[in-house]
Amino acid sequence: MKVLKGKKGLTVLFTALFLVLVSFSLYGCAKKPAAPAKPAKKVKKAAKKVSKTSKVKVKIKAKTVSALKPAAANLKTAALKIINAQGCEGCHVINGKGGTIGPNLDKEGTKGHSIHWLEVQINTPKVHDKTTMMPNHNLNPTQLKTVAEYLESLK
Repeated sequence: MKVLKGKKGLTVLFTALFLVLVSFSLYGCAKKPAAPAKPAKKVKKAAKKVSKTSKVKVKIKAKTVSALKPAAANLKTAALKIINAQGCEGCHVINGKGGTIGPNLDKEGTKGHSIHWLEVQINTPKVHDKTTMMPNHNLNPTQLKTVAEYLESLK
């Protein structure tokens, strides 16, 4: 068998590869897709076990989250402690008291901002307004959620 060298050899090689690929693609297109195989009984049982355990995990997570969420009466108390510690009333009116440099927050819940929006505004206010004087408060996630939920409840 004669071996082709140089450009001619590469051309022949690439042409042969191209023809092989074209023939495989044509064969694959004409071929009907195989019907999905029916799962074995063991696979079905394993799938049921997985779905049952995932439901249990969801229930556990839901209980954990609700346990962390303070009740409505406690929400106000917890949020006001954080607000006072951060000095928010130096700039904002909250419950009829406070400064006038920042916006009045007495009816913040009527403005249509989501809790996520409020969380971003509290921790990183320059994301919403680059010219704001409001500092980053860097609250932990629990404190942040408490204050944001409280502000969203003010209507």
